[in-house]
Amino acid sequence: RSQHSSSRLLHSSLLLHSSPLLPLLLSSSHSAPRPSLGTLPMRSLARALFSPSAASAAATSIHRRAAESLSAAWPWAGRSFSSHAKPPCFLNEEWTSLPLLRTAEVNHDTKLMEFELPQEESLRLPVCACLLLKAPGIGEGGEDVIRPYTPISDDRRKGSFELLVKVYEQGQASKYLGRIGNGTMVDFKHIPFNVKEQYPFNRSSIVMLAGGTGITPMFQALQCIFREDGFDNETKVTLLYGNKSQKDILLRDQLERLREDNKDRFEIIHILSEESWSGETGFIDAEKIKKYCPEPSEDQFVFVCGPPPMYEVLCGPRGEKEVVGVLNDLGYSSSGVVKF
Repeated sequence: RSQHSSSRLLHSSLLLHSSPLLPLLLSSSHSAPRPSLGTLPMRSLARALFSPSAASAAATSIHRRAAESLSAAWPWAGRSFSSHAKPPCFLNEEWTSLPLLRTAEVNHDTKLMEFELPQEESLRLPVCACLLLKAPGIGEGGEDVIRPYTPISDDRRKGSFELLVKVYEQGQASKYLGRIGNGTMVDFKHIPFNVKEQYPFNRSSIVMLAGGTGITPMFQALQCIFREDGFDNETKVTLLYGNKSQKDILLRDQLERLREDNKDRFEIIHILSEESWSGETGFIDAEKIKKYCPEPSEDQFVFVCGPPPMYEVLCGPRGEKEVVGVLNDLGYSSSGVVKF
């Protein structure tokens, strides 16, 4: 029986060694050195083939070397993915330093920042998810400050990705980002905890309630929903987006282009709290949700992202799964509300 198990292990290892997938995995552009199965002594292989007593040791050696190579080339090897899932994110749970390529002014307090990736690499961040960014030594006592940021560039884009950064007067990380120059190395990582509801969402309707920079995960999701890749192609989206004034509306042109290209599936309602205009004023509230959004249903998600007071009023604290407040009063269930 043990010889039979060893033969099966050896067979699976040989299949992996000869698989056309392995060179692809080993050709990743990460700079860390990787073990190579090509250096495995063929005498060990021959002994395993022709000597039953040596089969177990040789097969185990091959299998171990294969696992080491896969682990080095693909840090998330072994994780199961559905048929439509993309390869794992370029970033993993270890800090990786990436250079700032350029910074562009978006408005009076917001910057668009582009960070470099290896030339043929895309970020491949799950949608929806954010990255963690480290601002070194700027906290009280000189400790590092770590903050989440959601990229707004297409997850398939090669060679770089973009962040939309609002520079707050009291924001330690955002003030750090506001003063660094091109070429500065910035540390990023991606952890599974920061993956929220994943695309494809498989819902007929999605309601998005966003305030300020809370538009970034919504825009990340919208790019996928309207990608026409065979998933979520019938999903209809209603976005209620709150800001102080028109000059504070982020990604306005990009959102308008998405609406123009998807008139039958995408509706945007801008709400301004500190400017009189022809559109809606005040805040996102029960009245506006009832006026513009579809009735609650099991075939629906409600995405919420914005400043803390917005969570308190609409759905309850961001870190708590239970939904309270306005959305609960209107009949939206905890299972259908996603707090970013």
